[in-house]
Amino acid sequence: MTTPFRLAALEGINLPLVATGLAVIAATVVITQYGKRIRPNEPPLLPGGLPIFGHALAFGKNPSKLFEAASKWSTDSQPISVSLLGNRVYIILKSQDRQAAWKEKAVNFDEIMEWGAKTIYGLTEDAVRKMHLEDSTNTGSIYASAHTFYRDNMAPGEKLNLMTTSFLHWMDKDIQDVTRQLEAAPGGEMKVNLADWVRLRLGIPSTNAFLDPEVLQLDSNVLDRLVKMDTDFLLLSSGLPKWIHKDAHGNVSKMVEAIENGYRRDSTALHFMTSRMDQMAERDISWRDQAAATFAVWQALQANAIPTAFWVIYGLLYYPEDRRRFEEEIAPAFDKSNRIVNLDHLVKNSPFLSSIFWESMRYSAGSVSVRKLTDNVTIGGRTLYKDAMMMLPTRPPHFLPEVFGDDCNEWVADRFVRDGTVPGKKNPGIRAVVPFGGGYTLCPGRHFATNEIISFVATIFRNFDITFCDPSHREVRPKTEWPTLTGLPPDGDVFVKGFYFEFMAQLK
Repeated sequence: MTTPFRLAALEGINLPLVATGLAVIAATVVITQYGKRIRPNEPPLLPGGLPIFGHALAFGKNPSKLFEAASKWSTDSQPISVSLLGNRVYIILKSQDRQAAWKEKAVNFDEIMEWGAKTIYGLTEDAVRKMHLEDSTNTGSIYASAHTFYRDNMAPGEKLNLMTTSFLHWMDKDIQDVTRQLEAAPGGEMKVNLADWVRLRLGIPSTNAFLDPEVLQLDSNVLDRLVKMDTDFLLLSSGLPKWIHKDAHGNVSKMVEAIENGYRRDSTALHFMTSRMDQMAERDISWRDQAAATFAVWQALQANAIPTAFWVIYGLLYYPEDRRRFEEEIAPAFDKSNRIVNLDHLVKNSPFLSSIFWESMRYSAGSVSVRKLTDNVTIGGRTLYKDAMMMLPTRPPHFLPEVFGDDCNEWVADRFVRDGTVPGKKNPGIRAVVPFGGGYTLCPGRHFATNEIISFVATIFRNFDITFCDPSHREVRPKTEWPTLTGLPPDGDVFVKGFYFEFMAQLK
């Protein structure tokens, strides 16, 4: 019973504030203790976590450094745990463990897809729910059938050839547009930021081939917005109300609007893009939500292609001897007009180019695959418990000296063609590389990405004489300071100048 004396003692005290403070303290204790709790044989917790936040601040500041610290601290690269705001997250570090994780039925991606569809890409709750519905073709849940659908529609054969042919068509048109711009420029010379230029030269034909030229005509800044989306990724994925990060979510909305208003069903878009939208339409999913889902697919197509192409071109500019070897190897694939007439030569019969391609994928890897556990599983000798999250970062496995050699921190063009007999200069083979999000064998778009990137960089060097604006250009490296959906961009600007070969020949 509360006496008048006790009531008087409480006068002047803000009781709601005190209650809130006590609740926060209690929650802090619970969250901190839960984050530290280790169950039998569970991956050990990485030291250095903060109360409440755990390792969340370190992850937000530089995820690659956090993963690097985990890799160094872990015994034999076994799985370890981190705490993100009280949530236990397992980090998978070893390539063999990654492969085991992909095969586990209890490692689930559907919930992550639903969360990303709503939180990052802006699909409505109604659309996310209807994605699970059946349609007349018995395809089942759009989430569950996603991998099979894209695998079948992007597999080697007629469908892949159609995709590649469409991309090459639009790439040739873009090269012609750039050529006209160069011919009109003083001295026929261009001076550009290499990363920006590659994004446009690769992104324009890719967007036109997969969607509709009208998309870029409606919003010419779509590809620039993609860069902003990557830098905003931590904000977009925070789960905080959208009004807190209006600028980040508004940027995504503008890209969705470009597809919503620019895409036409009777356009030149590839069949499987239209087919997937038809499946959504049959489930009575709105056109806006169809556009948002299509945007997610388009974004994935750019995710690794653009940064990888940058690192291939940058590496060849930085090492002239590698460039000469590369140019000699690719020459038979082109006619006198410098158009590709033998893609197979580039993709199947150019081992040095292939090595450069895989080395650039390795060197710029930065994405992180996230999964949820639907049951207890054993991976890497550790027990991973139901309902926890799992992260599979692509970067740590690519910088192991015991796998890639003592020069693993450098970009080495011939890494995958050298004989591997020189001490410290290993050749682990391309299957040691874990690109494309899911790896060498899992990403359904990997065949097209290979054709796209290889044909693009070869065409660029056949048509343009590109050099650094500053001959004493300092080396740039992948920028690791933020979580990303893509390969990593450079940590500084790279400015280049170039001429169109045919125009220079005319001048001479």
